[in-house]
Amino acid sequence: MRKIIRGFKKLKANSFTLVELLVVISIIGLLAGLAVPAIQGGLDKAKQGVDVSNARQLGIIFFSEANDNNGMYRVNSDLTNTQAAGSFLTIVQGMFSNGVLTSAKILSGQGVIPATSTNGVTAANIAFGYVPNLSTSDDGQIPLILTKGPTSLSQSNVTLQDSYPWKKKGIVVYRVGNSAEFLKAGANGAPVGSANIGMTNSNSVLQP
Repeated sequence: MRKIIRGFKKLKANSFTLVELLVVISIIGLLAGLAVPAIQGGLDKAKQGVDVSNARQLGIIFFSEANDNNGMYRVNSDLTNTQAAGSFLTIVQGMFSNGVLTSAKILSGQGVIPATSTNGVTAANIAFGYVPNLSTSDDGQIPLILTKGPTSLSQSNVTLQDSYPWKKKGIVVYRVGNSAEFLKAGANGAPVGSANIGMTNSNSVLQP
């Protein structure tokens, strides 16, 4: 009996009190709360990197084709550049038909599921918009490809909306000068606002 009582006393001495348990649980909760935003931020940066890479690959394909077309970027399903296409999808389908574009994967991005084949590409499989009527001799800061959503580049600003793939976080831009980046929303740390895309113009943007 005495051994049992001594065992209970040792167990009691080595156990956590209720207050200690609550303190430990609180600390774990606090650390978890701090970690979640950091993890989410890391995931966002990784996804943004994928979007930038896809836009750059797509832009390089357009650039290479334009060099073989007197410097003119494609505006329709073929290279006649006589009648502008009504959507970016039409242009993409023409590039698939011509064998210039061979992968549907680079058309995808944030919130967009890539098509399983080049024949099955729809507007829902394209994460980008396209600025037509440009040439390789235009100012290198003018966007050629950007995250879908904006329909105009008026005064080089795009007002971000919740309906866009990245919502109000930012936008991916590939410029005529062969540079690509993810532009965060706002200036000087403003949480919501406009993303300066680098060139004052009022070009329209073809949506998928």
